[in-house]
Amino acid sequence: MLKKRNVFVSLLILFSLLLILGACEPDRGADQPDSMGNDSSEDSEGGLPEKPEELVVWINDEDIIAEATQKLFDRYTEETGIPIIVERVAQPDQVQDLALAGPIGDGPDLFYQPQDTLGDIVAQGLAVPYDFSTEDLDGFSEVAIDAFTYEGELYGAPAAIETYFAFYNKSLLDEAPETIEDTFTMAQQMTNTSNDEYGFLLDPSFYYLYSFINGYGGYVFGEENGVYNPDDIGLNNEGAIEGLIKFQEFVQEGLIPRSATTDVVEGLFTEGKVGMIISGPWNLPIFGDALGDDLGTAPIPKMDGEGAPSFVGVKSWLTSYYSENVEWAQDLAKFLTSEESLQTYYDVTGELPPRVDLLDQINDPIYQGYTEQINYGTPMPNIPEMAAVWDVDDAIELIMGGADVQEMLDEIVGTIKEKIAITQN
Repeated sequence: MLKKRNVFVSLLILFSLLLILGACEPDRGADQPDSMGNDSSEDSEGGLPEKPEELVVWINDEDIIAEATQKLFDRYTEETGIPIIVERVAQPDQVQDLALAGPIGDGPDLFYQPQDTLGDIVAQGLAVPYDFSTEDLDGFSEVAIDAFTYEGELYGAPAAIETYFAFYNKSLLDEAPETIEDTFTMAQQMTNTSNDEYGFLLDPSFYYLYSFINGYGGYVFGEENGVYNPDDIGLNNEGAIEGLIKFQEFVQEGLIPRSATTDVVEGLFTEGKVGMIISGPWNLPIFGDALGDDLGTAPIPKMDGEGAPSFVGVKSWLTSYYSENVEWAQDLAKFLTSEESLQTYYDVTGELPPRVDLLDQINDPIYQGYTEQINYGTPMPNIPEMAAVWDVDDAIELIMGGADVQEMLDEIVGTIKEKIAITQN
């Protein structure tokens, strides 16, 4: 009798443990794939499970984004019969909101984020990777795929790509200078500080100055097979030092003022007082209104004999870990990033599509420098350790004031390593 009772108690404990373990996983529903992507239901359409009653999508809280995506959602609903529930959530708030709403079933199936948040998203377990075939990925820009690849897994369906490039005033320059040496000479000829007139300006922040750093051989983190190594920091190697010495020469010659900021640079350019600046696509309509037909674009001047690199930002559709409709959510993501859909998205928003064929078809002259610069772009590292790297701005501020470049970079890299060590422990 005692033996039977012990067996019963053991079975009861085992059953209780199974219930507890089951409660730890988000409820994906009986017809949804498990964590390995295995479908436990009968395929109903093209290898997909039974259609959900609806899909919930979080988009950025901007009218133009809502206009573009609604066109695409309507098409998808027409094709599949699945209603899309759209919720507008400010992009910076989505990660935190998902961490709170997802576990209680109030989150989205699909959400929209830039790649610099990916490390945090993966660390919190908020997204599931895509199981894209080679055919699915065919046609996407390599840099766009790399931007959302984390430790060998692809977590996003790329929807838009952007980088900074050169804007120039055609009434002051017949054409943009081809090299950074040509730019220096042009700036010497055009700069008249007493009238706030300059040949060349840029916001002296790490984001923009990475062109100088990477252009001569510096880098943020070492990378192998798509995996970043945060213990390998190349921001104070010989190339990084040489690049920032080149930049410092502009400041020491009085060609870029120490007081330069984004507002100063953009303000002087719209007033017609600067020959060329480095900025991003968000300023295309602003500069266009200010300069009209005198506005031109070009790739960043070559550095060390090669096309100057620039940080590339990519925005993608991610699938929530808490979605009960993972496969249909990713089917929607594939639809949203097809050539036809991305053409529509570009037509409405002006944001460049991350597909090579579509980029090649853009023939608006104002986009010429933008699309050319994409070819030299490098994805901003998407691991959490990147947060510490922005401290390079502190070193740049001192370099602007004349401090020794190598000393400042050695010091700031030491600080970055200390911060990374703290987060890893």
